[in-house]
Amino acid sequence: MLTTVRNRAGGTFGLPKTLHAFGVNIFLLPLGIATSVLIARSVGPTGKGTLDLIVATSALLSMILGLSLPQGITYVVAQGKIARKSFALQLAFISLLQALLALAIVSLLQLTSYSQRFLPDWGLWIVVGVVIYVWVEILNKFWGAILTGQQQIAVVNNAELVGRVAQFLSIFILAAGLYLFDKQLSVGLLFLVTLSASLLINVLLVTSLGFKFEISRDLSGLKGALAFALPCYAANTAQFLNYKLDVFVVGFFAGPTSVGRYTLAVSLAQLLWLMSNSVASVLLPKVAAATDVSDSVRHTTRVTRLSLLATALCGLALGLLGTQAIPLLYGEAFRPSIVALVWLLPGVVVFSIANVLAAYIAGIGKPHLNLWVSGISLIITIGLDLALIPKLNIAGAAIASTVSYSVSALMLIVFFIRETGAPLRQVLIPTSEDVKLLLSVVRPRLSSESTV
Repeated sequence: MLTTVRNRAGGTFGLPKTLHAFGVNIFLLPLGIATSVLIARSVGPTGKGTLDLIVATSALLSMILGLSLPQGITYVVAQGKIARKSFALQLAFISLLQALLALAIVSLLQLTSYSQRFLPDWGLWIVVGVVIYVWVEILNKFWGAILTGQQQIAVVNNAELVGRVAQFLSIFILAAGLYLFDKQLSVGLLFLVTLSASLLINVLLVTSLGFKFEISRDLSGLKGALAFALPCYAANTAQFLNYKLDVFVVGFFAGPTSVGRYTLAVSLAQLLWLMSNSVASVLLPKVAAATDVSDSVRHTTRVTRLSLLATALCGLALGLLGTQAIPLLYGEAFRPSIVALVWLLPGVVVFSIANVLAAYIAGIGKPHLNLWVSGISLIITIGLDLALIPKLNIAGAAIASTVSYSVSALMLIVFFIRETGAPLRQVLIPTSEDVKLLLSVVRPRLSSESTV
């Protein structure tokens, strides 16, 4: 059972919530790897590629239809000037409208000759499944944004953790049960498990909100969220395409088998972002509610250094282990993923800086700067994807992503230094205190594991 912990923001920038997020996501790293191993072993590169295209298409719809409202929701809730009960009901209504739009888009897509580039030919079932998944994912982001704005970061982290553990256990139990009857998991069943995990997270988040919805004609909260979110929308959409466009381009030129191999490398590499993304989710409401700018800058530079240090260490370990671990764990069919992983890791590590600094830029109310970063990076991504993927397959996609991620990080560093006056060394170079703090998070977990 998930226990709701209502965290209240203090007047200073302490690190407990950030460290909690680090701790949860350190656990999610091996869990994510274990889940991907189960999926890869169950359905192979082609089946995994098909599942990844379904999830990527659903995520694209959620991004396009979501209007970046979660960021706006977090911002206005952190400001403390809205009636949360009526605001939540308005968001539930908005999510229904977005789901109906998703239904229209997917139905129209099914009428075209390009539908199988995005979704398998499962008739009505794939339409219904994707629309429900999009709706639930939008709601999860809305509820998570409200809780994040209330500084209840632990609640959101715990819900995600429970959902991912449930997903892994469900896949494991199903795979074991079917194996006893000499059968294997199907892509459709794996998608159903993914949808069920998302529904569980939704239930946990709604329960943690702790209030009944109320009807009100006061739209000030919704207007405020939209006013903040819409300038972020173009930037977030562009950044999302920076993350996912290569998956669709690989699918177009090379088919679902290459998608399965490439998304394995991407999913392993981007697990390293769990740390910096968790920091960013904590940072945005803190910066939005901050009254001491210098304290805000100090905190931001410190968590940027911590994120970079932790991500670099994990990236180095992943790079060293990946060569042997991928064919051993996932099978020889996934050996081509190694080259893509090696090319991706430098860009993923560097982009951990961008994840944190983009949250600060949004928190000070200047999302247009993030738009510049995302827009320029997207142009680079499109150009390099079209130039490299037809020639180099998934290695070309990985090279394009690393170049794009590096440009994004460099631009955000420049914008952050210009806005705050912080020296480059303070942003990037870890101190001895940073190392001690990071060890203080890891050491208790290592000690507890050694006593088991």
